[in-house]
Amino acid sequence: MRTVWPVVDGEKTRCRAAPAGYEVGNEASPRMPLLLLHGLGCSSDAWTPSLRVLAGRGLPQPAYAPDFPGCGRTRNAGGALDMDELGDWTARLMDVLEIERAHVAGNSLGCQAALALARRHPARVGGLALLGPTTGPALESFWRYALGLLLDGLVEPPAYNLTLLKMYAQMGLPRYVATLRHMMADDPLAQIDRVQAPCLVLRGGKDGIVPERAARELAAALPRGEYRELDSTAHAAGFNTPELFADATLKFLAHAEREMREADRELLAGG
Repeated sequence: MRTVWPVVDGEKTRCRAAPAGYEVGNEASPRMPLLLLHGLGCSSDAWTPSLRVLAGRGLPQPAYAPDFPGCGRTRNAGGALDMDELGDWTARLMDVLEIERAHVAGNSLGCQAALALARRHPARVGGLALLGPTTGPALESFWRYALGLLLDGLVEPPAYNLTLLKMYAQMGLPRYVATLRHMMADDPLAQIDRVQAPCLVLRGGKDGIVPERAARELAAALPRGEYRELDSTAHAAGFNTPELFADATLKFLAHAEREMREADRELLAGG
């Protein structure tokens, strides 16, 4: 695993990366680059266990986990970005990294940013993997969300809770609250028909933040959505059970790529 510092909107952006392997992946490996988008108050620290696992898989393309503006070690002198702005920022990051199209995985708020990217820049997204998506009942009120954080913290490992507190401290309370307001104002279901990318919705069976019905409703509303429950893990499966997350995500994205290639061949044959 390595760290790169692309400059986006004039700011150096910390971006952790799992480099591509030396061998071309097999049919179980997706061939596009993979972006990993973190949740509220977090940073790329939340994805480091997954990046280590992905690096060990020898994927044919790299995986990147950026710090959003104002998070981790990425500075942002302006105000907190809303979900559409985070989607647009991710597209600009892809430009700097010279990535034309990528698969995108998100956790929590990162799912909302990934959906915004897929809505607003559909040609840039191959497939989506949404882990613990914060939509619907999870964001009915500040107190509902705060209670969810508390309940989830009771079942997350101490190592993750300590990392979470460190990431929160890096972001600071004012930006956290401002971003939470943007997060709660966002309604991905309002324009869900614009998300045409194949999408896997994942939820940890012990997730205290995202109710099962909310995750299932999102998967059902997506034009090409699937749902899968990850047993024995909570909201932060990408940190605490990275092998489980990687297995489910890579299998789905590789299958989605095969379907894309078959559709392209049929289109060329018909033309």
